[in-house]
Amino acid sequence: MLKKIVTVLFILSSLWVQSQQIIKGKVIDKQTKIPLNGASVIIKNTTIGVQTNASGEFKIETKENYEKVVISYIGYEEKEVLITNLNGIIELTVKEELLETVVVSASRTRQKREDVPVAISTVTSGKMAEMKPNTADEVLNQISGVLMVPLGGEQHMMAIRQPISTKSVFLYLEDGVAIRPTGVFNHNALLEMNLAATKNIEIIRGPYSSLYGSEAIGGAINFITENPSENKKATISVRANNLGYSRLDFKYSDIIGKTGILLAAYKAKTKDGYRDYGDNDKNALTAKITHQFSDKMFWTNTLSYVSYFSEMSGSIGEDKFLKKDYASDHTFTYRDAKVFRLNSTLKYRWNDSQNSSLTFLNRYNRMEQNPSYRISSRTAPDTYTKGQINDNKFTSFGLIAQHNLTFDKAKINAGFSLDYSPNSYVSDEINVYRNTKGIFESYTLNNKKLSHYDVDLFNIGVYASGEYSLSEQFKLNAGIRLDQFNYDFTNLIGNNATDYKAPDSKNSFTALTPRIGLIYKASKNNGVYLNYSNGFIPPSVGELYRRNDVPLLDPATFNNYEIGNWLRLFQNKVYIELGAYYMKGKNEVVSVTTIVNGDETRENKNVGETEHYGLEYLFKYKPFSTINFRLSGSYSKHKYIDFVTKINEGVKTDFSGNEMPGAPNWVSNAEIVYKPSFVKNLSLAVEWQHVGKYFTDEKNTIPYNGYDIYNARIGYKLKKVYAWLRVNNLTDKLYSPRVATRYGKTTYTPGPPITYNFGIEYNIF
Repeated sequence: MLKKIVTVLFILSSLWVQSQQIIKGKVIDKQTKIPLNGASVIIKNTTIGVQTNASGEFKIETKENYEKVVISYIGYEEKEVLITNLNGIIELTVKEELLETVVVSASRTRQKREDVPVAISTVTSGKMAEMKPNTADEVLNQISGVLMVPLGGEQHMMAIRQPISTKSVFLYLEDGVAIRPTGVFNHNALLEMNLAATKNIEIIRGPYSSLYGSEAIGGAINFITENPSENKKATISVRANNLGYSRLDFKYSDIIGKTGILLAAYKAKTKDGYRDYGDNDKNALTAKITHQFSDKMFWTNTLSYVSYFSEMSGSIGEDKFLKKDYASDHTFTYRDAKVFRLNSTLKYRWNDSQNSSLTFLNRYNRMEQNPSYRISSRTAPDTYTKGQINDNKFTSFGLIAQHNLTFDKAKINAGFSLDYSPNSYVSDEINVYRNTKGIFESYTLNNKKLSHYDVDLFNIGVYASGEYSLSEQFKLNAGIRLDQFNYDFTNLIGNNATDYKAPDSKNSFTALTPRIGLIYKASKNNGVYLNYSNGFIPPSVGELYRRNDVPLLDPATFNNYEIGNWLRLFQNKVYIELGAYYMKGKNEVVSVTTIVNGDETRENKNVGETEHYGLEYLFKYKPFSTINFRLSGSYSKHKYIDFVTKINEGVKTDFSGNEMPGAPNWVSNAEIVYKPSFVKNLSLAVEWQHVGKYFTDEKNTIPYNGYDIYNARIGYKLKKVYAWLRVNNLTDKLYSPRVATRYGKTTYTPGPPITYNFGIEYNIF
């Protein structure tokens, strides 16, 4: 009897298994072959479905037989597939739209651009592949409201809702993780990035401290690294130009079983370029390893190494600039950077509505300099002056944890971050000789330390953000973050220091930064957003510990109000985006000199107030499938509201009411791209870059009229080979990306003359 029962049960279970329908496959990007995580796979005309895992895989088990599945993913064309035709891999095609449809930087999760009430733009992967930029400014300057100022090699300054600045008002990220800790900002930090590994770049304009914390004031720029591809891919490319620049790139990508591998590296150098004493050399390597432990758990590890060495020719006077005499006054100044970064992220998907991520980060950064800006340009010929060699390095250990919840009408993201970064700095004085021709030709060490300190930086932050659909047309979006910063400063040479001479000190700062926004979608082609956001910057190491006494400082705060609108017209042939903002900075740190009875004291104080407002615009037009036109830019004003730098016997040096120097009112970039239908894989483009007039000094007495330059490029792909020619500064215009006035002397950083960039890439497989 027992044997009969077992037999019946076996037959019934076999019939049940046979009646099940198992639907499985893998979803990837058609062009890049990269797996798509979070794609929706729904059985047609049902609510039965799943999302793909981090490897792009899905599996559905049903008791009934069905014919079709519908596969969709934000930013891609929806696809219907017969279940009987599933061959294991389904390829989705990116939507051909004028609007950048998807962003991740606004919440560290994938979102529709139109659901984010902030000014955010993307340099797409297609644009990166098409332009093959040598430096980041070549693509970032095409973004509304962004001006990245090249200073030679990969050195730079930035201006986003701020003047051209060296201040810590911009945040630079790699895959959503800051590349430097708070308090150790460097305006040249983007030379530490690996463009060869960068898939796309997202730029948030305006304060976004509610998610990322300090320094995200003018903007946050997130470099997103490429993922391994489903099919084995390897490319090698070479490029060079007529100004001494050459570069070799290599990239390899594959997924073997559950493990993905990406290697992206390049070696670039400039030798005997248009600027005397302007040679530089860079090596960059990124390795990305992913592993799928299960349908729910995915691990990503990104390791980047960059070494960069550049001679520092310095800026030149107006006479030399106008004569195109780019001979350097310096023969030994340099910048030498070594960078290592590791981001290791474990993601776990609890179900289709909940997932968590945990990121461990480790950074090592060392920058040694013999800086030209530490040598006085006012030194007379055939005399000696002082300079310095300095060495700044830090090691960071950090953790970022985030949990994401999705409901019918709401989404919530909450997390915390920890960052512990011991930082050390040492500078040695040098004697510098300037010869009879005015050239700084040699130096000797003085055996004197100007400064030597250690400072432990510890930042802890907790944050939450979310969105709620009030109706089909209205959506509320908000975020808030609480940060605490701790500084533990140790002066290793005590009273012998002539710089960074504060006593051993411990300081702490706290900041609460909210953000709230409202989105109104009048239709699927028209939307408006309102946004308020708050940002902050704690005092830097230099502001706190440079002098004998540690000043009592508070974080500088910035309140930003903006309104924006996006509009699609004529069946997506026209896309318009407009945004207006008003931002006010308070408690900004100003170095104030006070003179009483001949005694001079200098002190950093929270007495600065600034005002920033402007209009940012983007217009795209695609009249035909073969032509794309884009115009992007901004009009802005940046003013001192309260800015006193000196009080001499009661008489103030007061710049209140003046425009801030280095703040062009108009910045524009336009481009026409033509891809003729009669020649497949050919692309032609012309670009215009305009930087308007600005003052070079706080007194607003010395203007610079700005510049207009024109670029052109052509690219052609034939089977496995892609070749391109890019001509920058077509008219060979004399211009300076940056002009500044200090101590009554105006200096220029000469821009490159007409430049012919040629490159060729070969797809090995």
